[in-house]
Amino acid sequence: MKLFVPLQPNIQLTNMATTQLNPAQLNVLSLMSYISTEQEQQELQDILLEFYRKKTDRLLLQFQQQNSITQQTLDEWANQHERTPY
Repeated sequence: MKLFVPLQPNIQLTNMATTQLNPAQLNVLSLMSYISTEQEQQELQDILLEFYRKKTDRLLLQFQQQNSITQQTLDEWANQHERTPY
């Protein structure tokens, strides 16, 4: 999956709100100065996507455990038919 978007030099940006970056965002931005190729950008993007995939997996597992959701519950949900009758 390729999500690289090259910068286009002649784009006019108007009505943009100013956003203050937090320390973590500033740190990532400073690290971006070392990326010199599209391949390096893709590698970093893959690392970040993997980080958020793992984080999402942990949160889903935590939710599942806190709400006593078992595999049986998931199977039941998968087989439910709650379509709107017409």
